[in-house]
Amino acid sequence: MALNFINGVAPIVTVSGPGNLHHLSYASVTGLQNTVGIMPTTNQGTTNFLLGFSYTFTEYAFYWDGAGEAFWRLENSSFVEPVGASWADATGVTWGNNEIILGVNVEDEVTDAVNRDNEVIVYFIPNNLD
Repeated sequence: MALNFINGVAPIVTVSGPGNLHHLSYASVTGLQNTVGIMPTTNQGTTNFLLGFSYTFTEYAFYWDGAGEAFWRLENSSFVEPVGASWADATGVTWGNNEIILGVNVEDEVTDAVNRDNEVIVYFIPNNLD
């Protein structure tokens, strides 16, 4: 079983249509303030995002507010699941864990987070990588 963010394994989020992928980094091991932001897309088709990480944070959450559906998967896996639609029902990732959990409530973690719109650790990736 693959561990999140270990040995090059990172969650990939595939979305349909325009919208915003919201990303939260929290639970810093060095005491840094949580960071939150959006990565928008205006693409009418399919967009793939690679979720990055920072060694100082151990918890991540994300959700999609776009017009179409959104699913996540781990690199080189055919297993896919839907993405949350709010901070009260987000998708949660723990660094080095085997699970990605739908239905994580991180509203309290977002309250005092530093805004990093368009600067969060989410990357656009080209289609058909694997």
